[in-house]
Amino acid sequence: MSMPLGVSLNPHEPASKVDHIAQRFSAAAKSYQEHNCLQRLSGASLLQGFSAKGAILDIGAGPGTAFANKATGDDIRVYALDIALGMLQQLKATFPEHWCICGNAEQLPFADASIDNIYSNLALQWCHDFSAATSEMARVLKVGGEAHLSIVAAGSLEQLSNLGLRVNDFLSLKSLQAAFDSTDWQLFDVKLVPMTVYFQDLKALLYSIKGVGASVQSSVQTVNTSDPHPHLGQLRGRRDWQALQQRAERFRESQGLPLTYQIAQFRVRRQGGSV
Repeated sequence: MSMPLGVSLNPHEPASKVDHIAQRFSAAAKSYQEHNCLQRLSGASLLQGFSAKGAILDIGAGPGTAFANKATGDDIRVYALDIALGMLQQLKATFPEHWCICGNAEQLPFADASIDNIYSNLALQWCHDFSAATSEMARVLKVGGEAHLSIVAAGSLEQLSNLGLRVNDFLSLKSLQAAFDSTDWQLFDVKLVPMTVYFQDLKALLYSIKGVGASVQSSVQTVNTSDPHPHLGQLRGRRDWQALQQRAERFRESQGLPLTYQIAQFRVRRQGGSV
């Protein structure tokens, strides 16, 4: 089986924001699936319209996706791309048949027109330049190939805002849609889907958001969700943390503490263009 690789990434690049994100995900790889309830919910929705055939590129593959039951042909090849080597090592243990590639969505290490379909579940909100990612996807997709994408969008994490926490910004559905060049893409299904996940306590809720590229700050000091075990000292002290927990309890529902995301789902097709 050959790989449609084109360019390679420089392993000696200086440390950057991408490197920092990769290190965080690698460190969290073994426990990631315990906390990725949103990813599973979003993935189940995205896979409903996905047909696995030929060469499939899974961007931001994380712990991996089972495509076999979505296959429309006998010969599918899954290329699992992630910036975190630790995630890929964990994925390979579960999906030994997948080709694992450490790389970035904004510089895909694949040859032009070498991929039949692209799948990406809750990864592309990490992009520094989303337009660069859509251009790269257009480059590597064959004409007629499809990209099925879910992306965290503006309006997410409203409950955290209601707690007085500042959350980082996500792109709006309109801004995300504008990144698809009409000469390259046909957009045949674009929608914003609210998804709510529930947690036993505030600590688990705050830890969960790091998996989708979110960060929060209190009005006093950063709440460090990169720590797998957030502790009380990350606010000004135990009293501040307890007060935050009490405010959170006001929003509790029967299933637990809710956290709502606005998920932009794109089902787009590569049409004749520059490639």
